[in-house]
Amino acid sequence: MPFGDGTGPLGQGPRMGRGTGRGRGGRGMNQAGPGGYCVCPNCGSKSPHPVGTPCTERTCPNCGARMVRGA
Repeated sequence: MPFGDGTGPLGQGPRMGRGTGRGRGGRGMNQAGPGGYCVCPNCGSKSPHPVGTPCTERTCPNCGARMVRGA
């Protein structure tokens, strides 16, 4: 910082260094959060998503297929 005003060389002011843009979404690609539903891909049955258990570990109460995460 030549004058101590935070500008520095071109393109290297505040929030311009390495690491910008990381961590913006809050969740990773495979983490959808606590809310939402588990949905059966075969019959379309929905049930609330249980906290701490992936939907893929649950089976559909109607047809027995593995559930997937829905909206």
